[in-house]
Amino acid sequence: MNSSYLYLNDLRFHYFRQSADGGGRPLVLHHGLASNARIWEIAAERLAERGHQVYALDARGHGLSDKPENGYDIETITDDLAAFIQMCQREHPLLVGHSWGGVIVLSYAARFSIGPRAPAGIVLVDGGISQLDDAGASWEEMEQRLTPPRLAGTPLSEFRPRLEAWVSEWNGREQAVSIAMSNFEIDEDECIHPRLAFERHMCIVRSIWDFKTYDYFSRIRCPTLMIPAYPKEPLSPPDLAYLQAKERGIARAEVAIRNLRVEWMPNTIHDIPLQRPDELAELIADFSATLS
Repeated sequence: MNSSYLYLNDLRFHYFRQSADGGGRPLVLHHGLASNARIWEIAAERLAERGHQVYALDARGHGLSDKPENGYDIETITDDLAAFIQMCQREHPLLVGHSWGGVIVLSYAARFSIGPRAPAGIVLVDGGISQLDDAGASWEEMEQRLTPPRLAGTPLSEFRPRLEAWVSEWNGREQAVSIAMSNFEIDEDECIHPRLAFERHMCIVRSIWDFKTYDYFSRIRCPTLMIPAYPKEPLSPPDLAYLQAKERGIARAEVAIRNLRVEWMPNTIHDIPLQRPDELAELIADFSATLS
């Protein structure tokens, strides 16, 4: 995996590229909110084995990329993705977005629906499927639900065991812990600090609230694969509500998107690229093989 930096829109962005010898379609992967490109690390290895050149970017404010004071809205992040794809000199890539990254990929595909910058297809991994205001909640209610815990200053000795317990039943759990820890800096007192500042996190949450997902479905002209997670039963009330929102979103997408495929990922949490990287890579590669 080749890790490097480039300048886009007057900022320095970190990205990685997974090289391959085959002739597979180039893939551009976008991570979710408060994550970074490393969440794709395992899946990217599998995709490279299938002959794909894989590119993954740390979005502004995330990972090792620059962290400006502004620009944490979907339009600006989409601008960053467009500049990255142009810099990589890849026409008609397959775009894959996880969680909030699915929203960014959906936004990009709607903006560049025709021409050389149009994607050959998009994959929405448990994101870009539902619309936050669909359930009838107010912004104030949704803001409360989506406000992250204040982890800055948490001792590493307290936080890491929680991570290890979270992935204890997964294959490749040591690598998953390492990837999850890359979302944090560790200070001299051995305390963690999220790389995405709290205030910027909430700016992005607000931009997701304002994003009208269902309006964008009708603007998609490329083949689309949705990979929603279906959590393990019995479902908690929040899991059930999120599942029902995704089901409503898929019903909307089936009407609006001409070439749509849906593959549910059973017994899986939201972080599919970490929990099910092999199965996810296989679905992405098989979908890519169907694209003209």
